[in-house]
Amino acid sequence: NNPLAQQLNRHTDPLVLPFRKLLPPSRYDFGALAVAGIIALAISLVFTAAIHAAFGVFIALFLTLIINTWLNTIFYAILITVIGSWLQTDPRQPVMQIALSCSDWLMAPLRRIIPPVGMLDFTPMAALFLIYFAQRGIATLILGGFNG
Repeated sequence: NNPLAQQLNRHTDPLVLPFRKLLPPSRYDFGALAVAGIIALAISLVFTAAIHAAFGVFIALFLTLIINTWLNTIFYAILITVIGSWLQTDPRQPVMQIALSCSDWLMAPLRRIIPPVGMLDFTPMAALFLIYFAQRGIATLILGGFNG
């Protein structure tokens, strides 16, 4: 019933539906994840072929691309929810619903740990810092061994 989600599904169904039929039904949409992985793999393959990298670097680039894309999605979802709260946007708006669903898994546990200070909620800032440090740490761990 979310119009934005319906449009997104309509445009991606030709790619995703065959994978949904192949993979067992689950709480998670593994068909969409498989398509995203194949696309990221293809992008990584192009970059890897261009630089004539070894197989290990190819896998590292693939993993880094997938993880960074996921973390960037959460990062921007948090920014959208913060800006939406400043503008007092209705949380039932399609963009806000998507942003909240992408970020709530990280924000909810942090809200239990970090209490609000007056009317200020520092949870989004803490979440953005965690995402930033996770991206830097992952890049260092995965790609750090290939610097020479």
